[in-house]
Amino acid sequence: MRARLAAVLLGALVLGAAAPVVSQVPVTPPADTVRNDTTHADSLHPKHDTLTTTQRLLQVQQDQNVQRPTPPLAHVETLQPAGTRIVFNRDSIDWATAETVSELLNRVPGVYLEQGGWLGRPVLPNYQGRGAGSVEYYLDGRPLIGLGPDSLAPDPSAYPLEFLDHVEIERGPGLLRVYLYSREHDRAAPRTKIGVATGDRGLARYFGSFERNYTGGISLVLAADYLGVNSPAGGTGGANITNGWAQLGWMPTPHFSIQGQYFTQDLSRDSLLDAVTGDSLSPALSGTRTDENLRASWQQRTDGLGPRLDFYAAQTFWKGDSLQERLGVIGGIATLRRANLSAELTTLTYSAWTQLDNRINLAWAPSHLLSGSVEFINQDHSGNRASDWGTARLGLQLPAGFRIGGVLRDGHRVQNPSIVTDSAQKVQDGEVTAAIDLKALTIEAGFTRDNAWQPTAYEEFTAIPGLAPLPRTDWITGHIRLAPLGWLTFESVYEEPRHILPDGVPPQHTYTTVTGRSRFLRNFPSGIFELKAQVALEAWSPGLGGHDTMGAPIPLPAASFYRADLQIKIGPFIAFFDRVNLKAVKTGSVPGYPIVLAGSTYGMRWEFSN
Repeated sequence: MRARLAAVLLGALVLGAAAPVVSQVPVTPPADTVRNDTTHADSLHPKHDTLTTTQRLLQVQQDQNVQRPTPPLAHVETLQPAGTRIVFNRDSIDWATAETVSELLNRVPGVYLEQGGWLGRPVLPNYQGRGAGSVEYYLDGRPLIGLGPDSLAPDPSAYPLEFLDHVEIERGPGLLRVYLYSREHDRAAPRTKIGVATGDRGLARYFGSFERNYTGGISLVLAADYLGVNSPAGGTGGANITNGWAQLGWMPTPHFSIQGQYFTQDLSRDSLLDAVTGDSLSPALSGTRTDENLRASWQQRTDGLGPRLDFYAAQTFWKGDSLQERLGVIGGIATLRRANLSAELTTLTYSAWTQLDNRINLAWAPSHLLSGSVEFINQDHSGNRASDWGTARLGLQLPAGFRIGGVLRDGHRVQNPSIVTDSAQKVQDGEVTAAIDLKALTIEAGFTRDNAWQPTAYEEFTAIPGLAPLPRTDWITGHIRLAPLGWLTFESVYEEPRHILPDGVPPQHTYTTVTGRSRFLRNFPSGIFELKAQVALEAWSPGLGGHDTMGAPIPLPAASFYRADLQIKIGPFIAFFDRVNLKAVKTGSVPGYPIVLAGSTYGMRWEFSN
């Protein structure tokens, strides 16, 4: 029923938004097939048909070149040393072998994805063994706080990639930040996008969006996404996720704008049971999360420089399974940006758990060779708890593409403010990286020393109730990218904790891809055609998945997973085929949790202008 309702919704959205589409305008029959006296002249209304198909096409192309202002993005003005952030733009997202936000994070050294099954089930990143508190999420500059069943951390696998314009991932010792930026349309021509996918286990996915930037500074975005996956034959673990998104903006002048967003997410996951014992691996989940956000922005200049102010008022609701929660937030961000320096002050207050959140970020780049930044965070939590820590970064750009970077973090941090018994832990972490960035070659090596830490296990994986404390840990990370030919790329990331066996992550983990991508310009000189074929290998050594309620270790077996992805692009149309776990390996990334055996997804995405 959910699939039918989503299909009807998307169909109505696309039909209402797309008409009239140029390619669907009927072709006028040749003149000699119509008798001159078959129709009275006064029954024709030329004024309703003054544009030919060619004229309409030219008008659309002309509107596509007309750029209109949009509200500025939040938290993108701060300077950072090179190598601090990994950026996935819209093209990278479209062509990535990833169907969820979580799968994008697999390309970050130090990230290990804990997967509770296939699509529709939780996929949660564990960064450097620090568990549920190791990753922070931000949506359009505002922190995304876990609520309801995911009160420790939001589940990034439930957020559709199609809603996003780009994703920025900020790396640091012991803590990862993921900035999600929603799509904004800056052209006079409206834009519509549709997507349909199917696959094994009755998988069905439908997506539709409509974006328009009107005269007078008004912008509108409507989008919906539905994902449904059945339980395996004789098993458990089906899921349905429906996402809806509406965005309305008003920019009466280039200096002032107001933008409102409404995001709703309906989650329905069946309980996941052990096939042998029948024990619960994940409880059933049924509920709705709603995020409402209002932002007013003022900027002195329109080139990204100068002072800027952003004011937020937002609230998040969770309702379902006899549990209802609400979290409100209000505050602002003041930013000053110059050509070689930036300053940002953030003040937010929440209705629960964190009464006050203050942040100061200062950065300076005196030359193209040297840059640095400092950040200070002060948070007052309920129960007379507090988080206070500072981060300092330094980057040095050397000749021939070499760069060196360093990060120091010191203070105290409460990793889960929503748990009243969670107290502040000492933060004293450091990281040094060295890299060479060339056109055809990138090599980066990193050394991280993290302070002792008590990680929190994810609530979604009830079979892994606890994680053992981490002692002071040294991490070795690596990233290599080799593009010997214009159409062929090899890329691999690797991480390894030295001399310890941590809980929740394997002692050695690597993710490697081999990608061929070509436009075949000799055969298609217009560039309209593009082909991408990729094979990915994820492998890890045996380790510990966690500890049970009695304190006994839960072993994590070694595994190797192959994945193949094929995409063909013809103009704005993309067809794709994605197949995971090619060798049908039965052991997953979380001990005891089943995974799909050689599961396939195939479908299409089409983006066009009205």
